[in-house]
Amino acid sequence: MEYKIQSLVLPIEPKHQLCREVFYHGDRGFLDKENKTLSLGAGQYVDFNTYMNACSNRKWMEYTKAKSIKMYLDVQGDINVCFTGYLRDMITVDRVEYAELIDRSEGRRTISFDFPVNNEQMIGCEITAITNTTVFGGWYTAEVEESEINPVELCIATTTMRKEDFIKRNIQSIREDIMEADDDMKNHFYVHVVDNGRTLTDEDIYGHHISLHPNPNAGGSGGYARGMIESMNQTPKATNVLLMDDDVMILPESLRRTYNLLKLLKPEYQDRFISGAMMSFEEPQLQHEDVGTMQGDGFFRALKPVYDHRKRRDNLDNEKEFATHINEYAGWWYCCIPASQIDKNGYPLPLFIRGDDVEYSLRCKPGFLTMNGICIWHMSFVTKYNPAFIIYQELRNFLIDHAVSDVMNNVDLFDFWYKSYRVELLKFNYDACELALRAMRDYLKGPDFIMQPNGEKIAQENFKLNDKLTDLSDIDIAGDVHPDEVFNETRVKAFDRFLLRLTFNGQRFCPNFLYKKGYGVMPFDHSYFPGKIAMYKELLAVNPYNYQGIVRKLDKKRFKSVQKECKKLMKIYKKDGAKIAEQYHQQFKYLTSEEFWVKYLEL
Repeated sequence: MEYKIQSLVLPIEPKHQLCREVFYHGDRGFLDKENKTLSLGAGQYVDFNTYMNACSNRKWMEYTKAKSIKMYLDVQGDINVCFTGYLRDMITVDRVEYAELIDRSEGRRTISFDFPVNNEQMIGCEITAITNTTVFGGWYTAEVEESEINPVELCIATTTMRKEDFIKRNIQSIREDIMEADDDMKNHFYVHVVDNGRTLTDEDIYGHHISLHPNPNAGGSGGYARGMIESMNQTPKATNVLLMDDDVMILPESLRRTYNLLKLLKPEYQDRFISGAMMSFEEPQLQHEDVGTMQGDGFFRALKPVYDHRKRRDNLDNEKEFATHINEYAGWWYCCIPASQIDKNGYPLPLFIRGDDVEYSLRCKPGFLTMNGICIWHMSFVTKYNPAFIIYQELRNFLIDHAVSDVMNNVDLFDFWYKSYRVELLKFNYDACELALRAMRDYLKGPDFIMQPNGEKIAQENFKLNDKLTDLSDIDIAGDVHPDEVFNETRVKAFDRFLLRLTFNGQRFCPNFLYKKGYGVMPFDHSYFPGKIAMYKELLAVNPYNYQGIVRKLDKKRFKSVQKECKKLMKIYKKDGAKIAEQYHQQFKYLTSEEFWVKYLEL
């Protein structure tokens, strides 16, 4: 039988019109947003072999039971159609033409083409209008045995905290494009909106198989745990739970492709996570990450480089299989988890926010599936730098992750904690140092501490230590600062580096003649450029995205205070660290159980 696996989509949203070539190349044509059609004048040309509209031929052939692929076009007008495929072999991009046809049939009709079995990464079509032409749509089908189609009950679990505009828009889009559509997916697709802020009502979130769950503010981990519990206990029970951020822009077509991929997956791939790509909300053609890794130094990086999906070369590179790493994870901005993994490995740790998705992936070790067109658009993290989360939550939670489930064994997390603290100290960011010290202090309290639902209270206290940036125009010394150059590297002289380390950037002991005149200029976030800060008494931290900043001044009294606390905590860690880690480890099964979460969330 033929099973429909994906549809052509047009850039209807204003944000998507900024990156039209992610959807189609060639002439712009006339895009009818209301009817979702594309009109072409005589001689105009479009190419649908793109990130969103090509069929990921090789992956459908490898991961699923599909035996062949067929393409349909719904058009009106005299057209020339060329069915093509693309392969990136080493450094070249190879194009294959499978067939070319001229169709002058009258009226609106459907044109189809059976692609021969091939090894191309992407297949699709190019259309040249001979007369005025309208493209109403198109789709791909896979030839499969009806008896081999998998039963799927797919649930979205999305957690929101006062992001009403995003979540209502996404739910409306899902309701219109899936729940009110004339196909069978709506009967096997469910949405669980977990409202940590308790600001949404049934008038905001409604529809077939769409449920709203008011929840205590237990952070992302608590919200996703609630969504998992609702999905696993509904009737029928979920076969897969898709965790998705609230502050994203989603195309329902990505959800359809995820559902269709699950329906056709071969048995050997059914326990894998499907990891959707994070596209940039600010620069919507860019892909930041689909699978990430935690490096041995404790820092994250995307498994792949940043791709510009207007470029075919990047589309093809994104479809390649990359070498696996020991600490691979899928971010919970869009991560589809099989229920079999939840049954086997339990629920998230109660970490409130940050590090829960990393630990869960490392715990499950599932392997990952990615595919062009399965994605969301997310605001870049660099514009949302929040020390209360980045410093406190990450440093505390990574220590807990390692202690509880024995993951991240190739990372010296104590060293990562100390280096993170030390970098902030060298930048005179004493409040951030206090956040790092709080992280260690709270970790050393053992598992009983995270069993208490105090995440919101802790976050509110930590927010008080976040930088209070002001406009650069209000900072006297910022007159000659060029924000666009803030992230440029500055070479540090060997003697300055020596002094930086020996004196903690002049905070321990330093004669006045060794200090530089003026002030250093550095980025506002966790970036570390020693050449920009060495041996100044004043540092200007700049956020180049909103032209704001803050002046940080050397304070020897504050330096001594945080250093005294740091040495105290290091002594406790070295004395009792192994014992405390074992306490966490003993509570692992309970902390990740449904029993714990039901009690924690007061369900």
